[in-house]
Amino acid sequence: MSERLIIRLASEASQKQHWLIWSESEKEIIASGELENAQYLKTLTDKAQSRQVICLLPGVDVAIKEVVINGTFNRQMQQALPYLIEEELACDIEKSHLTVIAKHPGLVHVAVCDKQRIANWLAWLADANINCKQFIPEGLALPVATDNNWQALQLDNDWIIRESQYVAWSCEASMLEIILASKMNAESEQTIKSYSALPTTACGDWLTGLPVLPMELLATGALQCKVNLLSGEFKIQKEANTDLLKWRLPAIFVALLFVMSCINLYLEKRTVDMQTEATKKYVEEVYKLAFPKQNKVRYLRMKRAVTSMLNDIGGESGSANFLLMLAEIAPSFKNNKQLSLSNLKYDASEQEMRILAVGDNFQTFETFSSMLPKQYNLQQGALNSSNNQVSGLLTIRKE
Repeated sequence: MSERLIIRLASEASQKQHWLIWSESEKEIIASGELENAQYLKTLTDKAQSRQVICLLPGVDVAIKEVVINGTFNRQMQQALPYLIEEELACDIEKSHLTVIAKHPGLVHVAVCDKQRIANWLAWLADANINCKQFIPEGLALPVATDNNWQALQLDNDWIIRESQYVAWSCEASMLEIILASKMNAESEQTIKSYSALPTTACGDWLTGLPVLPMELLATGALQCKVNLLSGEFKIQKEANTDLLKWRLPAIFVALLFVMSCINLYLEKRTVDMQTEATKKYVEEVYKLAFPKQNKVRYLRMKRAVTSMLNDIGGESGSANFLLMLAEIAPSFKNNKQLSLSNLKYDASEQEMRILAVGDNFQTFETFSSMLPKQYNLQQGALNSSNNQVSGLLTIRKE
C-alpha cells in the first residue's frame, strides 16, 4: 500500500477539513481538497478503503508538555503523571487523555487532549466509514526544528509552530505575536523558518523557506512521524488480515463440504461393510449346501477353495456364469433338506453343472426337480439305492 490518505481534522464539525492523497512510490500528490464540514468526510470513504489513513489534529486542541521526572519513566511514574502536569493545564485532568510521546532520562514529553474531542473525531470518521489508526498533532508533522531554528506554517487562519523535535503548538493568526512574545527571550530573538507568507508583525527573526502547499508539507512529515495519540482507552484493536477475512466464508464452506464428504464416505463404507458381511453369510450358506461334509467353514479357507475352483473353470466369463448359476439353484437345495451335494463340477465350455447328489428317497429328487428355476433344464441320471439312501447324477444346464 504505497498511497496514504492524510486528513487534517478541524476542531469543530462545522469547520473546514483538509485532505490529501500522497504516493510514496512517486513522491507526489495524487489528489487533494477541502471539505466544507465533517459531514462531507463521507466523500472520502471510497478513497480510504484501499489506503492507509493518517489524521492530523489541530494544535490548538493538543497541548504538548515537557515534564521533569526523577529517574527513569516506569509504571508508577505513568500513574503519577496526570498530577505532575495538572497545575499547568487549564482543563480538567480527569477529562483529558494523556499520551507519552517521548522518554528521556529525567524528562518525558506528554501530549494532552480532551477525551471528548478525540471521541468526536473518531465518531466523524466512523460515520464516514473511514478506518484511521494514527492521530498525530499537526505541529509534529512539520520539518524537525532545533532550539534556535523553529519551523512555521500557516493553514487557513491558524499558525502551526514547531519548536523542537517533540514540542509544537498552534494558534490563531491574531494570537501569534502575543504567544511568541511570551515564549521568546527578550535578550535574543528566535529564528523562525516559515513555509508560508511572513506575518506582518511578529516576534523573532523570520526566514522564508521554499514555498510549498501546506497539506503537502504536513503529509510528507506525517509519514515519518511515529507519534500516535490513539493510545490507552482509544487504542485501535488490531484487525484481522483483510485477505483472510475475504476467504473466511469460502474456507468455512470448504470445511463443511469436507466434513460432509467424510461423513458420506463413512456411511458408504459402513453400508458396504454391512453388504459385504451379508454377502459372506450368503456365500457361506451356499458353500455349506455345496459341501455339507465340512463341519467348520472359515471364510478365508472357503475363499481359497472357491478361487481355486474358479481358476479350474477358467476365464472371467466362466467364473461369472458358474457363480450366477450356483446362486440361482442354491435355494432349491436350501429348501430341500433331505437332498445334499456330494460332488459338484462345472463345465465352462458346455455351461453346465454336474452334481452328485444324495437323498433320503426317490421322492427327494422329484421335489428338487420341481423346485428348480424354470430357466434351467435338468437331466437326471440313473438313481442308485444303497444303505437307505438314494444317489444320482444331476446335470443342470441353462436353457
